[in-house]
Amino acid sequence: MNENDSLNIIDPEVEDRNEKFATALMGMTSGQIFGLVALFMGVVGGIMSDLMTGLQYLGFGMGLFLTFSLLHLAVLRRWTGAPPKDSLRTALAFLVPAGLMGIIWAYATFSFTDWAILGYPAGLLFVFLLYLGVTALELPPPPSRRTTYIHSPFDRHALLIVTLVGTILGVGIGMGSQGHRIIGRGPFARAFLADKITGARSQVDLVLFGLPKPYRLENALHVARRNGIHLRILVSRAAADRYAKDLETLQADHIPVRILPDPLPSFLRPQALIDRRIFLHGSGGWGSFTPSGGHQMRMVANILAIGEIRSWQKNFEAFWGEATPLPTRSPGPSHP
Repeated sequence: MNENDSLNIIDPEVEDRNEKFATALMGMTSGQIFGLVALFMGVVGGIMSDLMTGLQYLGFGMGLFLTFSLLHLAVLRRWTGAPPKDSLRTALAFLVPAGLMGIIWAYATFSFTDWAILGYPAGLLFVFLLYLGVTALELPPPPSRRTTYIHSPFDRHALLIVTLVGTILGVGIGMGSQGHRIIGRGPFARAFLADKITGARSQVDLVLFGLPKPYRLENALHVARRNGIHLRILVSRAAADRYAKDLETLQADHIPVRILPDPLPSFLRPQALIDRRIFLHGSGGWGSFTPSGGHQMRMVANILAIGEIRSWQKNFEAFWGEATPLPTRSPGPSHP
């Protein structure tokens, strides 16, 4: 009796069940793809503008990818059943290093370290190792009637989507970030500096040649001091003489102020170093005598500027060691 292919009929109920599971699995894969897009956005944004903003988007992508990877595993386990017992050992070989990469990303993002850039390779490795670990716990899905389903976020079509969409959105983040453009001068610079000081997490170092209209800066420094931020201020001797009363007020609030030694090096300019990761320079209206003149403020905080920021931080440490404390004026003699 000859075989007849027309007699190989698939049970309609089984076929319908497979299609439903395939659709659900595609939805979970789409979530993983969105996680990769957020990951790519963080990398591009960190290169273009702000190291810390990029790490935050990277973390969002990691969380999204983790969530939908677990859902992907749950759907596939319900569909295909449990994998072989020895697959757990293979999965742990990837999942344990993935957990370590997640810890490194968290340390780079939330701790006070000069090695924040390590959060980027750690985040990327976390996603890749997590994918390999979860995949080791999955059985391949049965063939579905449709051939357009994408069940892997690392499918070539999915990676094309991730690259295009992630790059476009990452460039948008970079162009819209204040770390990519000139901040301005005068009141714009003073307001931006005050916001960065009050938003600091650990440390603020300032080099000032003047304090034009200092009330906003003084208020931000007092707020940061109450929040436990480590503050250090270096001023030129001319600024120490001209703004003696304002500087004494800061020092009375236990904010250390020191005077730079003369002569000042030609390369030194008013600047602010926030958390050892953000560098502000350009003295227009915040670090010089004039309230509105001078160069416009610029913010440097991207991945490519890590070396420059570290160099300026080392310079500040050297100047701080050579500077002299602000003298405390003794009150005048009292008369009966």
